[in-house]
Amino acid sequence: MLVDVVMPQLGESVVEGVVVKWLVEVGELVAKDQPLLEISTDKVDAEIPSPTAGRVAQILAKPGETIPIQGVLAKIETDQGVVVPAPTAAPRWDEETEGFPGHMARKTEPPIPAPPRVEPSAPAPPPPPEAGRIRITPVVARMAAEHGLDLSRIPGTGIDGRVTRKDVEEYLASGQAAAAAPAEARPGPPPAPAKAPAAPPRKAARAPKAALAEGDRVVPWTPIRKKIAEHMVRSKHTSPHVHIFAEVDMHRVALLRANAKKEGMNFTYLPYVIQASAKALRELPAMNATVDDESTILRKDIHISVAVDTEKGLLVPVLRHADRISLKEISAAMDDFGARAKAGKISPDELSGGTFSITNPGSKGNLFGTPIINQPQVGILRLGQVVKRPVVIDVAGEDSIVIRPMMFLCCAYDHRVIDGVAGNGFLYRVREILEAGEFS
Repeated sequence: MLVDVVMPQLGESVVEGVVVKWLVEVGELVAKDQPLLEISTDKVDAEIPSPTAGRVAQILAKPGETIPIQGVLAKIETDQGVVVPAPTAAPRWDEETEGFPGHMARKTEPPIPAPPRVEPSAPAPPPPPEAGRIRITPVVARMAAEHGLDLSRIPGTGIDGRVTRKDVEEYLASGQAAAAAPAEARPGPPPAPAKAPAAPPRKAARAPKAALAEGDRVVPWTPIRKKIAEHMVRSKHTSPHVHIFAEVDMHRVALLRANAKKEGMNFTYLPYVIQASAKALRELPAMNATVDDESTILRKDIHISVAVDTEKGLLVPVLRHADRISLKEISAAMDDFGARAKAGKISPDELSGGTFSITNPGSKGNLFGTPIINQPQVGILRLGQVVKRPVVIDVAGEDSIVIRPMMFLCCAYDHRVIDGVAGNGFLYRVREILEAGEFS
């Protein structure tokens, strides 16, 4: 029986993934849960395991191909009596590097023999030239569109002078693209009147790129960086963000941390903020919601997404049922998320299902920042740096100046769904819990 290997749901707002590379070949025996391929999304780079033991019957997605969620990547034959046909020995070539298949384009391996030449009985007239048309691969076309390049300016090294991906990368790195941009902006001679109907208006040209100086490096975005960028831009376009701030006196939390340390538990400030937020979300459920088209889903369970920094970008694993677990359990979960995220061991299932987000810049942060909502959620909370400052407090009816550890919290909420009363009420309640030291 053939079993499909599909692109899994890698995050609540993720709709597709990019195949990075295959770890198996057609005809190879695999065990259940054996990694088959590596994929990349805006949430995570992950290995996709085999859903069953068997033999790889078909590989349907190529490296670099974007596959939608639940799209079929491969097929596994579980019946050992079925003979899986060996893959056809097609000539190996890299269309993006070599420019075009064929013996003339091969550079890294022995040449492919050319097909026998057949002389036509009578020379056929050459086809009329297609003015301005250049044959290129889809990857080269996408790179040209992304960087606003005129491919006629790039010398091609592929067969028949075709422009390859390597040609485009070298052209970008050389800085010629930036130098050519101002020249392209100069108006040319007025075009001759056209008899055909006017073409639809073209999109506005991209702004000229900055010129590269000696020693500058052009770093193309990785698939995960591209997805992060798209997600951030989409969130800003989708949700009218409102940012509100609260200054919190953390001295009671600091005392609790000191007492916990004496008992061998080294907590950061983050678990306290997570538990305070979970309590506030339980009391004020409007913030524990997601948007579905023109409806709001008020979530029963409180699953808090917590941003974790890695070399490849931020991951946002989800702490499930955050309102039901203790500070010690929250702290242990955060330590585990951090270690596994840096090792690339966070599973796709751990990145989906969040109902509210918290982001923490850590000990080397700054006073405050304005976070971007993690779609389709409606709120996110950002911690600022804890700084000791003189503050005025009431002591027996008299004003007194004391030194306290103070922290700014910034909450962003989606004004399509959350009104000011609900948003302000949530942040005020988080502050109350932290300042009162109401923890379990």
